[in-house]
Amino acid sequence: MTSLVAGKSLDDAGTERQLVELNAAMESLVQIFPNVLPEVFREILLRFDGDSRVEVAVDQLMRYEYSWVKGRWRPQVDSITTQDTVNVTNSHKKDLFRRNSYKSAVKAALLQEFKSLSKSAIKAVLAEQNHSYTLARPILQGIASKNWRHSINKFFSRWSRRSDDELEKHPFIRWTTSTNGLRIPTLKKSGDHELDHELDQFILASLYARCKAQQEAADWDIAVQTNQDEARAANAFFECECCFSDTTFEQITTCTSSTHIICFRCVLRATSETLYGQSWDRGIHHDRGLLRCIAPTGKDSCEACIPQDATQRAVIQSNGGSRIWSRFQARLAEEALTKARVPLLHCPFCSYAEVTDLYLPPGTLQHHLNTDHPFRTLGFLILASGLFPLLSVYLLLSSFVFEFGTTPTPATVLRQSLVHLTRSSQFPNRFQCRVPACLALTCTSCFKPWRDPHTCCDSAAVELRTTIEAARTGALKRTCPKCGLSFIKDSGCNKLTCVCGYAMCYICRQGLGPNEGGEGYTHFCQHFRYGGGGCGECEKCDLYKDQNEDEIVKAAGVEAERQWRKKPESKRRPQGDAEKEEENNAVEVAEEGDKWSVQGLVDWLVRNILTTSVRSEGSQLGE
Repeated sequence: MTSLVAGKSLDDAGTERQLVELNAAMESLVQIFPNVLPEVFREILLRFDGDSRVEVAVDQLMRYEYSWVKGRWRPQVDSITTQDTVNVTNSHKKDLFRRNSYKSAVKAALLQEFKSLSKSAIKAVLAEQNHSYTLARPILQGIASKNWRHSINKFFSRWSRRSDDELEKHPFIRWTTSTNGLRIPTLKKSGDHELDHELDQFILASLYARCKAQQEAADWDIAVQTNQDEARAANAFFECECCFSDTTFEQITTCTSSTHIICFRCVLRATSETLYGQSWDRGIHHDRGLLRCIAPTGKDSCEACIPQDATQRAVIQSNGGSRIWSRFQARLAEEALTKARVPLLHCPFCSYAEVTDLYLPPGTLQHHLNTDHPFRTLGFLILASGLFPLLSVYLLLSSFVFEFGTTPTPATVLRQSLVHLTRSSQFPNRFQCRVPACLALTCTSCFKPWRDPHTCCDSAAVELRTTIEAARTGALKRTCPKCGLSFIKDSGCNKLTCVCGYAMCYICRQGLGPNEGGEGYTHFCQHFRYGGGGCGECEKCDLYKDQNEDEIVKAAGVEAERQWRKKPESKRRPQGDAEKEEENNAVEVAEEGDKWSVQGLVDWLVRNILTTSVRSEGSQLGE
């Protein structure tokens, strides 16, 4: 038996057992409707009670999808970077229902951190962000930055020597001084273990990493200076044969054959110029995969190389050296795989690749005409009968113009097209990256993040548009902190009253009901203004005038577009232009080359004329 409970919240009947049941129902709904935002499921599950709430929620969404969703669709550009067996829910744990103790601890923590904001405004933001501390804190920072107290503090902070880092001034961070004078951050207990873990990951971990990096940099500078002083006292400097500067023994290396002495600074500059400049072809020994010797000689350049361990030491010890070294190794690996001429399947977001060689016993593979669309197959056959002779002549002439053996023969091109057709029909479209830092699920046809159910018809423009629309809708959305109902103001004044009776200000989200101070309409400006301009006597919210709604929507769209363009680029292989790199990835994954190349054109014709099937061993034995 299921009953409709209007305005019911988890705080009213929030037991541990009900929390488990609600989260289980949420996971089921996310699997059934993966393209709907989880906040829609929270609204439905809180309005219905009973053991059959999942069935009722599914029925409501199937019948009245438009009324419940109201445009709250999940953007298709979200990247799924989880294990193969993990569903969408596990990657969105912030969307699950929260415990009452966690919500109380988060509310108390934010009230202590943002003392200039009203209690009702903090409650409204928490309701919008599902009581998540990490999601609500940036929004409250934006609201607090518009407060007059923040402007005054920022004005006086110009002449103060206080740190501008907000994490260092966090109320739950306590700084202690060790015996050697180092400042060590410690975390104050918030009263809830889940919030303590969130604060530890969100704030304390970044402070620890920053302090560790600063201490390591300071220790390194002291060690280098001490080493130089000792070498100077013992007259034990070595002269670099590239820049002719005096260097200690620990900061030099020699080439592999001519024993040229080169300092680590020159090795680092040569590596950066080779990687980011235009000297990759002449700066790298492509057979060995090593950096060439850069020492100037009287005759020809030195043919020796710099050892790999020395190059790694020179790069790693510099600022940002780990990133440079990983990019250097990724480019060497990519070049080696390209020269190997093996069929590869690349991850679009990192340098991981898998060999896609497909072995089938003789007689198991069958190619036959595509009879699903006979007229289209006939048209492609006529087109191929006219193109294949021309392509054969072109390939034969190319073999004489270019170096013999580099141009494939017509039989080789056709055989490779059949291999591509077989591989595309036998391998699944979902590709799982095995790099622990990536673990992305992608589609081998459109090279986009895989989502169930997955479609390859959406273009990048459509994905960007849906992302911007979702961000703009979220910027105007308000959520009732009492019942959790989300809504958007279409018209009328800025005093909003929910169906549960809770009243709030649309601009600052402050509560206006009797339990929140009872300001009502006195919360808004009461002064008369000529021409409808701004009030010069108070800083209260306007009753009818929106707070730059168009600018807020525009800013949310710009930020969403920036995040959309930034996220893939940060995970792609670090070379070349982003769009060009995506096209290169597509060529390498499909192993079809450019569509306008000879191989790509033949692949296109073969794919539209033939289909492939593999006979099982049982069928062969029967024959």
